[in-house]
Amino acid sequence: MSNPQADLINKYFEYNLWANVEMVKICSTLTEDQLETTIEGTAGSIKETLKHLIGSESYYLYHLSGELIWDADEEDWSDKTMADYLQMAEQSGTKLLEVASQADPHQRHDRVLDIGPYHFFNWTSALQTIYHGIEHRTQIKMMLTKLGVEHPELAAWDFRMEKYP
Repeated sequence: MSNPQADLINKYFEYNLWANVEMVKICSTLTEDQLETTIEGTAGSIKETLKHLIGSESYYLYHLSGELIWDADEEDWSDKTMADYLQMAEQSGTKLLEVASQADPHQRHDRVLDIGPYHFFNWTSALQTIYHGIEHRTQIKMMLTKLGVEHPELAAWDFRMEKYP
């Protein structure tokens, strides 16, 4: 029997995986100089923003499942190619899709940050995964526009049309 709430959550994470993969694919067509493009108000260059976006997914996955597929702070990204970014986006996105709807939304996580003690819940990590992806893909789209590069349409409507025609 289908679980409508789990099905809904799965669609969010299926969308996130699709959108990340589409973004990495378009960025794979750029030159190294283009990948270094920045605009004010973003997480850095196109390549730095992709690194941040993909790297962060490992931490969200860790919160939801206890599995850390890589440590983005420790991982050496200097020699990674766009093919590596694509593989990592597919890996983290697929794992998130597998676990997100199964995670206990009320599980609490306690951390000590620079600002002091902080707590959050699995639902926070799940929601942040989706928001974070949209935010940084939008920043990359702005940088692609600056370059005059046509960017992929990544709205929910576009996802539906491509995946569920």
